[in-house]
Amino acid sequence: MTALCTTLPAQLSLLLVDDHRIFLDGLSLALAPLCADLQIRTAESAAAAETCLQSGVFDLILLDLRLPDMPGLELLQRWQQQGRLTPVAILSASDSSLDAQAALAAGALGFISKSASSDELRLSVTRVLMGETLPAPHQGDKSPLTPRQMEILRLLAEGLPNKSISRQLGVSEDTVKTHLKSLFQEFAVHTRTACVSAARQRGWL
Repeated sequence: MTALCTTLPAQLSLLLVDDHRIFLDGLSLALAPLCADLQIRTAESAAAAETCLQSGVFDLILLDLRLPDMPGLELLQRWQQQGRLTPVAILSASDSSLDAQAALAAGALGFISKSASSDELRLSVTRVLMGETLPAPHQGDKSPLTPRQMEILRLLAEGLPNKSISRQLGVSEDTVKTHLKSLFQEFAVHTRTACVSAARQRGWL
């Protein structure tokens, strides 16, 4: 992974927040090759993470979704409200795209699965440190949507109203509305804009 070192500063400071000490130790070892002078601090609770932030400055925080004293998303939202500028990526054992969407909506720059290999982990962390936002994980290899639903989703993303969609696809407006209802249920949303946004976060658009 020496190629990664050429893209990052020689010195970095990371804060790892997770309530499993063994995982923190393994994570620290996996991230060690990132740069020549990597400073890592660890916290096993939200309270400990807050203490670390009061006494240090970090280039990136890797935050678990499930902490013993506060949900990770709630902690992230608190930091956002406080105006903290430190980039945050979520680490989770969950591969749920809904969890990932919630994390991104709360201000996280990425969602990294704990099942990732060491190489994948370092690559994801590097991308976030370089300013990228990592997309939500896919639910399987492809979307479960039907070809017709995908057509409607793409036209929805172009901003077309139901009447234009029905005309372009040669179907009735009622048929379009039925497919839209299914799409809204799939993405757990209530508006057209949120539907398109959720589809993009899953990588389906």
